[in-house]
Amino acid sequence: MAITIRDIDQHYYMIEALKSLTETNVTTKALIKGGYLAVEIGEQLEKEINRRLKAEKELLELKEKIALFIQSKDALMKSIN
Repeated sequence: MAITIRDIDQHYYMIEALKSLTETNVTTKALIKGGYLAVEIGEQLEKEINRRLKAEKELLELKEKIALFIQSKDALMKSIN
C-alpha cells in the first residue's frame, strides 16, 4: 500500500507526534496505528457521552424527587400548624 503525503512540512509536527504516540519511527505504521487509535477513542467517547447523559438524567430525576419531598414536607408542616 502506498501513501502519498503532500505538504509534508505542514504535517511534520503532527506526524512526529503521531510517531511518538504510537511508539514507531515509520510514518505509514504510525498513520495506521493512529487510525485504529482514533476509532478506539471515538468508541470510548461515545460510551462516555452515553454515561454522562444517563447520569444527567438520573440527577434530574433525583432533583425532582427532592423538590417533591420538600413540597410535601412544607404542605405537611402547614397542615399541622
